[in-house]
Amino acid sequence: MKNEGERYDLIAKGFAEMRDSFATEQKYIDLFIRHLGDGRKVLDVGCGSGFPIASYLIKQGLQVTGVDASKELLAIAKVKCPDMQQIYGDVRHIAINEKYDGVIEWWCLFHLPKEDHQRMISRFAHWLKLDGILEFTTGDREYAASDSNMLGQELSFYSLNPADYEKYLKKSGFKILLCESDQEQHLVWIAKKIL
Repeated sequence: MKNEGERYDLIAKGFAEMRDSFATEQKYIDLFIRHLGDGRKVLDVGCGSGFPIASYLIKQGLQVTGVDASKELLAIAKVKCPDMQQIYGDVRHIAINEKYDGVIEWWCLFHLPKEDHQRMISRFAHWLKLDGILEFTTGDREYAASDSNMLGQELSFYSLNPADYEKYLKKSGFKILLCESDQEQHLVWIAKKIL
């Protein structure tokens, strides 16, 4: 398969049912909203069905555009989260020319091979307005693995060393506001685009 989005197509219904509420995210989504200030336009990278993140942001009065590589999850989002604008495509290659006040990514970057992570940090910066806020998630150490724990579907998982993300964020003009573990082997980052 070309990307993990096609693998999620095979489990979209079950995944959307399973991923319909917050685990540890709400605290960090609320922090993201506070850092946005008056910013209203958000890009949700790896939005899936729109739940729970895009739907929550919309309820808080934000305008959300979601991008995902799973056609089936976006079809579910069309029904479950109709106020979210949708973009279908591989986040590594899709052309997005609009600038946003915030970019948020949860549980997406870790499906991309490690060699794509630096480029994605640069893409996040490109999609943000100056002073825009980025929130994204990574592992807490470098790894590459795959398993079939998600509804029996084999998926790949990757992370760089946190020091690499710090370096790439600074190189792309970000000031790190937060890097914190929200659960085992998982980090949440919030950064502001200052250059």
